[in-house]
Amino acid sequence: MLGNKSTKVFSETSNFFTSTEKGIYRIMELYRSVKLHKIRIGKKQAAQSTFEKSDLLLGLLLFPVYSIKNVHGYCKHALSTTLEAKKNTFYRFKNDCSINWRSVVKSCNRMLFGKINEIPAEPNDLTRCLIVDDTDFEKTTYKTEHISKIWSHVKHAHFFGFKGLFLAYWDGKSLFSIDFSLHKEKGKNQKKPFGLTAKQKNKQYTKTRDKDSEGRNREQELIKDKISTAISMIKKAVNQGLGVDYLLMDSWFFCDKFLKFTSSLQQKLDIVGMVKMAKAKYSYKDKQYTAKELAQLLKRGKKVKWIKKLQFYCAEIEVEYKSTPLKLYFCKTSKQGKWHLLASTNLNLGILKAYEIYSIRWSIEVFFKESKQYFGLGKSQSQDFDAQIADIPIAMIEYNVFSLAKRIEYYETLGGLFEQVKDQGMELTIAHRIWGFILELLQTIAGFIDGDFNELIINIIKNKPEDNKIFRLIESKLAEAA
Repeated sequence: MLGNKSTKVFSETSNFFTSTEKGIYRIMELYRSVKLHKIRIGKKQAAQSTFEKSDLLLGLLLFPVYSIKNVHGYCKHALSTTLEAKKNTFYRFKNDCSINWRSVVKSCNRMLFGKINEIPAEPNDLTRCLIVDDTDFEKTTYKTEHISKIWSHVKHAHFFGFKGLFLAYWDGKSLFSIDFSLHKEKGKNQKKPFGLTAKQKNKQYTKTRDKDSEGRNREQELIKDKISTAISMIKKAVNQGLGVDYLLMDSWFFCDKFLKFTSSLQQKLDIVGMVKMAKAKYSYKDKQYTAKELAQLLKRGKKVKWIKKLQFYCAEIEVEYKSTPLKLYFCKTSKQGKWHLLASTNLNLGILKAYEIYSIRWSIEVFFKESKQYFGLGKSQSQDFDAQIADIPIAMIEYNVFSLAKRIEYYETLGGLFEQVKDQGMELTIAHRIWGFILELLQTIAGFIDGDFNELIINIIKNKPEDNKIFRLIESKLAEAA
């Protein structure tokens, strides 16, 4: 039976690898460096416990290495005969409401960042960013604990699920997920709060938690607004001593509350984010203008220029928004197209640098897609809310470890490790690949479609072409042109 030492997991599972698979030891070595046995995971275990929680966590983290999708798949895999832990042991672990998963992720990341410091630094200017964004976690049943109907801005439809709010850190080379929260939406129908009928609500799974437990804290977090929760996450990240230059966000998060928060920090943290062309007023030369009025003012003043490198018509202007100095960047892909607005609290940024920095934001969309595809992010089928919570940080740690493994491979030759990734040109950072992709894409479609390029990029990252309404629109435009 498995002893209470994580080293047993490493030594025993090594036997599964053939000589052509030794490159995967890079993943194993990174998990070893995380030192899970030194991390406090939940309440102190009883002396008679057969399995250490650190061993159980490591077992779950190793599932992707063996192409195991969940605990049910583990039971049918040869790995189960090595670890000897039964399925109910893993289920009890994930249902444990005493585990502070936020602290577990933080501890694992601290170890991984330590490994990064061992990599020889390159003599270049690295832009370090925090990125805040949310994603949809669709569920198949309303019986899952605390589930609600949520509105998807991607599918433009309601369905049962959670909103996952995430904070990620871009250190100039790689993206690491560092914090998250789950949220539900009450909706506007007072007769069906959270989109549930009384009958559906009564059929939901319920569980009683201690008022001072971590699970209880997560329950309370469910109904908090995402802006306040995001600010709390960012504050904790900054207090951890992460070197950060910019906070990146899309138009949903850009608001006065964030501007006031970042200006109150002792550490300088500039915002770069998309802004809605809405009715908000900006102060320019002692007068108040909407974004649309400012765009017209810039056009009349012949401030709109064609930026060849961006393939945009662009104009810049310095304004104040509720006493906060901002630089606004107006862009569109054609003379008759719609304006799209980017803003920064760094008044020294030119349009090229501002968009290069903002393009880093799309790396979190890559994280969402790859984590859902390879690590099951948000795909927990458990009705227990604690298990729903547990599966997310497990996927986050897995993504961070694999992300660092790819980064290390850039500096060393590791045989067959991540051959698919190498074929896709991972010698370039995600930011540079996405930036080049954006420019090429906009140049290709500028003559056929005048859409929101921000929405275009996100949809391309998230969806398959056959499911993407943007692609279908492009196809129809091409057909018309033919």
